[in-house]
Amino acid sequence: MFSKILVPIDFSEYTSDIVANAMEIARRFDSTIHLLHVIPNMDYFAPYESFMAAENVVAVQKGIEEEVQRDLEDLAKGISGIPVVKAVRMGVSFVQIVDYVRTEGIELVVMATHGRGGLEHIIIGSVAEKVVRKSPCPVLTIRPAKKQMKSSRL
Repeated sequence: MFSKILVPIDFSEYTSDIVANAMEIARRFDSTIHLLHVIPNMDYFAPYESFMAAENVVAVQKGIEEEVQRDLEDLAKGISGIPVVKAVRMGVSFVQIVDYVRTEGIELVVMATHGRGGLEHIIIGSVAEKVVRKSPCPVLTIRPAKKQMKSSRL
């Protein structure tokens, strides 16, 4: 039913919970897990161009990509008995996630919802919410147990 499962990775404190949920589903359906991390566009550094030479911006970008690749590799080592594909893209998170879903034929997205509220939600928005609205396949959003425990104390 779900031969390819995408898990967008933001390396937050909830990453291991989300991956564990995806692994459970992948084992049930004999799926491949795709780990995807989206690096924000370096265009956001445009106001600082006068302080950084173009080659320095490229070097920073390359360094970030290499570090993300290593972190994804470490994360993938903890996923045993399930095929894993690792990918890194650059751009706007929800756009890159939905594009990856389309280009790779993903059948399920499993991702965290951080549960931002109020002004923070209005300003930052929700990547998960945008993916839910635009994805051509089902999206399972999970509010991690750590977040639920913090919220229940309020």
